[in-house]
Amino acid sequence: MIFKKDEVQLSLAQFEKSSGAKWITQLSFENPKILGAIEKEGRKLYKKGEMTLEQTWFGKYYGKEIRSSFTPSLEIRWIDETLGWGVFALENLKKMQFVAEYVGNVRKRRRHDIKNAYCFEYVLVQGIGSSYTIDALDQGGVSRYINHSENPNLNSALATIDGVSHVILYAKVPIAKGEQLCYDYGPDYWSKRTAPKPL
Repeated sequence: MIFKKDEVQLSLAQFEKSSGAKWITQLSFENPKILGAIEKEGRKLYKKGEMTLEQTWFGKYYGKEIRSSFTPSLEIRWIDETLGWGVFALENLKKMQFVAEYVGNVRKRRRHDIKNAYCFEYVLVQGIGSSYTIDALDQGGVSRYINHSENPNLNSALATIDGVSHVILYAKVPIAKGEQLCYDYGPDYWSKRTAPKPL
């Protein structure tokens, strides 16, 4: 992973200071009880056949990448005051290639989360909400810096491994070296925010 601001390469410590967030590569859980409750509920839903085939397939297909915190060669680069940081491919990416997991602190949802641009609803089953969120405001990985586009080159999906769900990003189309990575944040994200300029 390469970090750059104003064409100057940054160390991880410099990047964390500049971005205001601690760098992590896997989900963290606010406390062990939350992880235990999620694992228990996830296994129960799986046994009852309530998890979608898609999320269990994604968990099996991308399990190695999720467990190892794999990302392809990427660069996080400062773009401007409007967009902030962006993520760029340093190699050609194939369609369906795993790019990253959306990581942060998994915790109980709070009413003011709608104002936090770095929260992603944590769900156990596709289409069914939960009382948890992935909060990447203070700590997150590469996916925290991937910008929105209505014409994205990445898809997001839910992948479940051992009862624990992971929000993943993978290439929707072949992506050329040098292209900015982006995905559609979805209508819920923009319901209380001003839409950005198109990428």
